[in-house]
Amino acid sequence: MRSFLVFLLTLIAALLSAEEASYLVAGEYLPIRTAANGYVQEVRPAGKQVVTVHVETSQAPIGSTETYARVLSGERPVVPTGFELPQKLRRELSPGLGAWDAATIVLAWVASRVEIDTEDVGPQDAVSVLERRRARCSGLANASVALLRAAGFEARTVSGLLIGDDEAIPHRWLECRLPDVGWVASDPTLGLWTVTPRHLVFADTVTVMPEVKVLSAAGDGLDRLPHRGGRLLRPNVGADLVCRLPADWDLAEPMAMLRGGGGEVRRSKLDPEARFSSLLPGRWLLVVEAGGSIVERREFVLRSGDVHSYVVQQPRGSHDGGAKP
Repeated sequence: MRSFLVFLLTLIAALLSAEEASYLVAGEYLPIRTAANGYVQEVRPAGKQVVTVHVETSQAPIGSTETYARVLSGERPVVPTGFELPQKLRRELSPGLGAWDAATIVLAWVASRVEIDTEDVGPQDAVSVLERRRARCSGLANASVALLRAAGFEARTVSGLLIGDDEAIPHRWLECRLPDVGWVASDPTLGLWTVTPRHLVFADTVTVMPEVKVLSAAGDGLDRLPHRGGRLLRPNVGADLVCRLPADWDLAEPMAMLRGGGGEVRRSKLDPEARFSSLLPGRWLLVVEAGGSIVERREFVLRSGDVHSYVVQQPRGSHDGGAKP
């Protein structure tokens, strides 16, 4: 079997734009129906010990607004006996942070200190992994969950398969509960708060491999995500872009098209404005069409939390019926 890292890189390269996939799965143990923020897995019977599985994921901003103080005020989750937050990590966490910010600090802390090693034969419990600073996917998930719980968050590991184009491998990732948006999936081998349509959830560790046939698979939207510390990051807050027509606009039926990384396209009629909300941070190209012609192209670099307002330029000569090509 190829190494996990090579497998993962090949998987990412194979996925392009759409955020869904369908499978036919046959075996003694089958995927389960489940849903989380940014992840939905539907399972339908298709025969004896056979099911079809449809997975949809979203890399759109998560949208958590609660504070870390709200998390700390809740019931403390169970952590391994004697397990405590490292002092350096504890100092980074304060009640004034947002819940998403605090959980992201914990996830990034683990990712920066534990190396993925598919050949690691040591114990995969959280204490051993953090001492050894290397782990398989299960150990990395266990360590992340333990630290999230020690920080006050509800968190749990998720077992299943990661599906490639020519093989499936057992895999483990996690979910963390943010107080106002529910459970959010995150694969620490991939990035922060990211999973793909190639993640299949099972009720427990997959010990007997089922037969998996890919019925349809496109992409996952990972190429649209920003990075933090060199890691993919599904952001919490998106950006808004408001496009307005000038008061003297005289071309009929203008249409705004916004194109982002990874081929994402949004369209809206300018009447007299168009608002594009919850945009992923990064570069976006605005194209305005009117009367069958492109009258403006403009590139924007948007950041999380931006609310950018832009007035479309009146084409020169439009008052005389002309429009630039």
